[in-house]
Amino acid sequence: MRQAARGVARDAGYEPQAPAPADEGFLRCVRRVAEERAPMRYECLAPEPACPPGAVPRSSAHHRAWVIELWPVRDPATGEVVGVGTAAFDSSDQHAARQRLALLQEAGTSIGTTLNVARTAQELADLAVPRLADFVSVDLLDSVLRGDEPVPGPVDAAVVLRRVAHQSAAEGEGVPEAAVDLGGVDTYPPFSPPARCLADGKPVLSGAGDPDFAAWIAGHETRTARVAEYGFHSVMATPLRARGITLGVAVFTRSSGSPPFEPDDLILAEELAGRAAVGVDNARRYTRERTNALTLQRSLLPRDLPRQAAVEVAYRYLPAGTGAGVGGDWFDVVPLSGTRVALVVGDVVGHGIHASATMGRLRTAVRTLADVDLPPDELLTHLDDLVTHLSTDEEDLAPDEPYVVSGEVGATCLYAVYDPVSRVCTFASAGHVPPVVLLPDGTARVVELTPGPLLGVGGLPFECTELELPEGSLLAFCTDGLVEARDRDLGLGLDRLCECLVGPVASLETTCDTILKALLPRSPSDDVALLLARTRALHADQVAAWSLPSDPSIVADARAQTTRQLTAWGLEEAAFVTELVVSELVTNAIRYGAVPIGLRLIRDRTLICEVSDASNTAPHLRRARTYDEGGRGLHMVAQLTQGWGTRQTPLGKTIWAEQSLPAG
Repeated sequence: MRQAARGVARDAGYEPQAPAPADEGFLRCVRRVAEERAPMRYECLAPEPACPPGAVPRSSAHHRAWVIELWPVRDPATGEVVGVGTAAFDSSDQHAARQRLALLQEAGTSIGTTLNVARTAQELADLAVPRLADFVSVDLLDSVLRGDEPVPGPVDAAVVLRRVAHQSAAEGEGVPEAAVDLGGVDTYPPFSPPARCLADGKPVLSGAGDPDFAAWIAGHETRTARVAEYGFHSVMATPLRARGITLGVAVFTRSSGSPPFEPDDLILAEELAGRAAVGVDNARRYTRERTNALTLQRSLLPRDLPRQAAVEVAYRYLPAGTGAGVGGDWFDVVPLSGTRVALVVGDVVGHGIHASATMGRLRTAVRTLADVDLPPDELLTHLDDLVTHLSTDEEDLAPDEPYVVSGEVGATCLYAVYDPVSRVCTFASAGHVPPVVLLPDGTARVVELTPGPLLGVGGLPFECTELELPEGSLLAFCTDGLVEARDRDLGLGLDRLCECLVGPVASLETTCDTILKALLPRSPSDDVALLLARTRALHADQVAAWSLPSDPSIVADARAQTTRQLTAWGLEEAAFVTELVVSELVTNAIRYGAVPIGLRLIRDRTLICEVSDASNTAPHLRRARTYDEGGRGLHMVAQLTQGWGTRQTPLGKTIWAEQSLPAG
């Protein structure tokens, strides 16, 4: 015996039929009621029955929810169970409400999982199909994709939107219903549902019975064909708004076989779009900040390393995966006089834009001090004073301002100068990771440096370490993010770096990639800077040097020796200018300097003339008056050469002048 109570389907306008009790779950429930002689409840989803003429059909994805009450039927005379009674109640409305709540709860964890604008939009489309709609598209303003700040308030209907995401419930690959491809642009007419929701800032529910819907579809050839093919009859357009600005629009559509959207669906779509809009706006803001930070980072780090003859270099820079993607590590290659080169690597404590800004100030200071040609230990002393001043400036910040540089652990730096003539590299370290050297014989070791204090400590000296390197030696400079980790101390990391250098390599670029692959995890937790430098040497036939007495008569002999050397090098065309430079610099050394006096010519990418003496007084350009007997020599040198300068040496100073080689 079976009894049934039927609910009424309000949305379809006809009386639904109770589900046929043929599934295994229902039959097991009937047997349990008969065996246990106790009532039970059974809930199920049943496919929508065939609709009567004029009713909106449902697809197989849309079901009705039923609650079936079962109880034992007893014989009044004997009390024995002779059957099972059932009563079926249509609970589709309650089931739909629970599904909406579940969808909203899932949206909280599945939308906005990344700081990527397009990915966030796609997460909205993936979540809504097929549980809410058969087809969903998300279009955004181009300014949002660029990370710019959109104009607050509603958006003009004529604005151009770009398709960033869509999803379909259709079987097979791709999204065949889409009238606009991903990345394509579209402009919605003012009367269309998407344009109306953008202009009003409110969601719009429309469908086949709306004249504006029909006019919108008819005005686009591809969209007309898609509607005819898939039977789109109901649409919801919801603006993507967050923090008072409109970012784009999401369009939800149902096709033939699905019921039209209801007001409750519109509320759900608005809530989903709102959550997606917050995620899109977060991604947009992150993109803008990261773009600005990376722009700053690129402006502070060297883009193309300068051409120089002393070393062959390759480098890698990897900011930590947190924050804006920028950090405080830096490196540099600075050409110096006499074909020498300065190799620098440093590390500012912390990550983010503030560490990057501080790094830029230190890198600029290093370049300025290197241009003065200070020895490595003196340069670090001046840099230490700068960090101390920066730390003092931070004391004037408001309590809630981010602290840029700490006076105790502000930064580390390793500064090295390599001379290809003497093949000597001079190092000075301010608490930085020591370099590793690979010699031509295949042995690699850590360079033993005299450790100096961190920059900003103040009051402690820095010391130089000199190392003579065979031609073809490979120096590896890095920051601690490469060789130090939670599961690996600094010593072990440097040992592994040595092992990576020992293996055969095709080029320095390949070596960089090999080192990073061997020493770094997939997502480094600290910034990483790596600088490789393979040394070159200037051979005896590229350098000529003479010791000169402090006698004015030797100037003519110095010019003659210079001319003979240039002839041997095949640089006769440069002899006239070089003779004038040698004459002026040697004369100044004899007149104002002290013995010993030396003259050196270096032929490499350029022709360099150097005159050294034991005086520490540096010359300077001055404007000679009409009746002055001197003051014109250095001005003439500056006009005839492409550069000149002076550097201090342990025994005095060296004045140098550099000129281009003759063509050919």
